[in-house]
Amino acid sequence: MQTSSNTPARKRLLLLGGGHSHLSVLMYFARHPLPGLELTLVSRDIETPYSGALPAYLAGTASERDLFIDLRPLAQMAGARLIQANVSQLDLEKRELHCSGRPPLHFDMLSINIGSQPDGSQIKGAADSAIAVKPISTFLQQWARIQAEAAEHFERASPYTLAITGGGPASVELACALQQSLRDRHGVNIPLQMHLFTSAPCVLHTHTRAAQSLATRALQQRGIQLHTQCRVSGIGADALFFRQQGGDEESLAINACILATGAAPAAWLQSTGLALDASGFIRVNTHLQSLSHPFVFATGDIAAIAGHPRPKSGVYAVRQGMPLAKNLRRYALGKPLRAYAPQRKALALLSMSDGSSIASRGNWARQGAWAERWKTWIDRRFIARFRDLPAPPETTPADDPETTLKEIPTHDMRCAGCAAKLESGLLSQVLGELHPCVHADVESNLSSVEDSAIIRLGRERVLLQTVDHFRAFIKDPYLFARIATNHCLSDIHAMGATPHSALAIVGIPHAASAIMADQLRELMTGCTEVLNAHNTALIGGHSAETESLSFGLSVNAFANPDTLLRKTGLQTGDRLILTKALGTGVLFAADMRHQARHRWIANALEQMQRSNQLAAHVFLQHQAHACTDVTGFGLLGHLREMLAAPATAQEVRLYLDTLPILEGALDCLAMGIRSSLHTGNARHGECLSNANEFTAHPHLPLLFDPQTAGGLLAAVPADQVEPCLQALRSKGYIDAVCIGEVVGAQDGCAGVTLCDQPPPASGGSDLEHGV
Repeated sequence: MQTSSNTPARKRLLLLGGGHSHLSVLMYFARHPLPGLELTLVSRDIETPYSGALPAYLAGTASERDLFIDLRPLAQMAGARLIQANVSQLDLEKRELHCSGRPPLHFDMLSINIGSQPDGSQIKGAADSAIAVKPISTFLQQWARIQAEAAEHFERASPYTLAITGGGPASVELACALQQSLRDRHGVNIPLQMHLFTSAPCVLHTHTRAAQSLATRALQQRGIQLHTQCRVSGIGADALFFRQQGGDEESLAINACILATGAAPAAWLQSTGLALDASGFIRVNTHLQSLSHPFVFATGDIAAIAGHPRPKSGVYAVRQGMPLAKNLRRYALGKPLRAYAPQRKALALLSMSDGSSIASRGNWARQGAWAERWKTWIDRRFIARFRDLPAPPETTPADDPETTLKEIPTHDMRCAGCAAKLESGLLSQVLGELHPCVHADVESNLSSVEDSAIIRLGRERVLLQTVDHFRAFIKDPYLFARIATNHCLSDIHAMGATPHSALAIVGIPHAASAIMADQLRELMTGCTEVLNAHNTALIGGHSAETESLSFGLSVNAFANPDTLLRKTGLQTGDRLILTKALGTGVLFAADMRHQARHRWIANALEQMQRSNQLAAHVFLQHQAHACTDVTGFGLLGHLREMLAAPATAQEVRLYLDTLPILEGALDCLAMGIRSSLHTGNARHGECLSNANEFTAHPHLPLLFDPQTAGGLLAAVPADQVEPCLQALRSKGYIDAVCIGEVVGAQDGCAGVTLCDQPPPASGGSDLEHGV
């Protein structure tokens, strides 16, 4: 794989975890790329929460935008491969990271910034019955459940008891924020009982007495009962067990308990061979480098700097980010590392969720609205630094004459995937100039619109052949190969056939030998998994050293010609069904520009891995008259191919309002983003009879959006639409919907008429049109 500077990769840096330090590392390498260094970020959560903003989010004074940092745009800007996965094993001898559901990831350097989790190891039943405040994403799901349960209690005027264990800053802020949230929703007089337990003599025991007094008073004023010097010994489904210092065990009836205790490390670290401290955290020196493995670095909560013990706080992870980035660069270059001196004192700002915060540093502490404003400004500035990223500059050749630029209006970033194919008009022009030899047993030719070439092997047997190949549109070879394989098989599925065998076409960019081997291994693993799932044999292929990662397949299938689905069988009265949502082209164009949210891309990637095989079976079972897959030429381009039958001219009514659309696609279109193939595909708009009436419709551009691993578009009899849609959705095609109908052309010319919605006279049911 080539690095962000197009220099062949020689070393691999793997960033494990999306913690605050790694945000700075990504930003640093985005601004100061190191030629030859391949970056990979692996994280359980890609939309990672900024813990400092959690109280404000819970209390309702901050939005989701103020809480979460999306790692995807930042990783894209840094040229880093982004992988969302859970770690199962770290093998430092082989320098491999094993993650669930994918091949191992190899590295030369490893940086760990995975944070910590509340320590409930000494509390019986905590793992089963308590709700840990970290991971925050999981906690927020549980908090939604608590809110619903509490609301039911309050409607019955029944008390709801919520316990929090901890005593540190997080537990104090949490208690205030959760109470404020429930009061804002249901009123200040709700029967809510809140208890905060700590084994220490007071809350904030590592802070000054002034801060402790301010926090204690705030809790008392809110009616939150504070239990000091109480060690929680057990947590059950409806009870909390605790022991006052020197006393017997007592119990408290509760509805929920939140764990906000001291930090604990990930359990899998114990089997890595890394030098750990007594609590299981990674021991590092002042270079932030492992004491046992010099190619491993660690920061934030998961690290323990030898000789410099510090509280587990996000402020230290933030401060360690830039020293870590620079030392990673120096280590990669073989230069001496520089020491990091952790600050002795740090400013703490604790939100009381009443418009005030407690500011504490050293022996000084104050509370007021000014501190809350200060905290809000700091938090939002931090979030904005990693959220509001600049788009990459558009590239225009400097030596092109003005006349040439007019001929090439879209000189922006060129898309990959199926959006990188040549536009259909150009293909038709050039292929029409050729005069290849013909064979009697070859049914198709260069002007054929069918999805696969058809070679007759006898009266009842044909060979189908198809080929597809494109550049990688994501930096993960394994996932790219799974999607590309699925895409390549789709032409066979669109004809209602079963793939038999395939030849692979692989392009690997020049890099160190071990890195090229890893790229090939990941590609072929992803490909083979999908082929095996379709009982399709991989029988050979071809490889080449290329400028960028690319992959494709030549696929074979055998079928009975009488059972094939073809593009050109449209009949008057047919309804058009589309099985997958549109928008992959514009989404990945936005991804290239650092403008796409990870949630949008993750949803698209999930859909792109869904095979069209079962959909084809459903269409065959429901007497489909015609079928194709929607790929690079966009919905309208492939629909136009279906209208190309010379025997009978047909007109199609297309309902723009019913088009299934991937989340985020309309947002990207509204930003003015288009795939590089969009302009070429838009030329198919000449077949629209009334396009001028819909120029302002937000869905119109999606007709020209190129799709990678798109869905099937089929024409089925009107009386089969409802059972067909039910069958498709039962097979997992949740976006399947009727998007149009075929009507006999009034003037004898084929074309497409746009409508907002199906006319009432069409008689379609709500289910039929996806309402």
